[in-house]
Amino acid sequence: SVCSAATKSSVILCLENLLGLERFQGLDCFLAGDDVKEKKPDPSIYLTASQKLGVLGKNCLVVEDSVIGLQAATRAGMPCIVTYTSSTANQDFKDAIATYPDLSNVRLEDLELLLQKTLVAS
Repeated sequence: SVCSAATKSSVILCLENLLGLERFQGLDCFLAGDDVKEKKPDPSIYLTASQKLGVLGKNCLVVEDSVIGLQAATRAGMPCIVTYTSSTANQDFKDAIATYPDLSNVRLEDLELLLQKTLVAS
């Protein structure tokens, strides 16, 4: 699922180029800023995505790059990891369950394990 605060047209253009048309069309859920009334840090976009996917919020794992996105995820009751950018590196990510400079060495199995540990701890 992809949940972006940007306008739908710009996100579609970006994702089609990044993922390719076939992979983009294969996404289970895609929401943009104009699909919800309130933008991040309001949790609406994440709550809407979990409803569309039929998944409880606590079983979702959000990947964000800013404190505003992190606030939206935590307000939705969803664990969140942060992979920061050069412009967000100094933000306060204390509520994230993990923080990474990039995800190049992070495997899906690592994230599944992290989510399981978070669910057990809560």
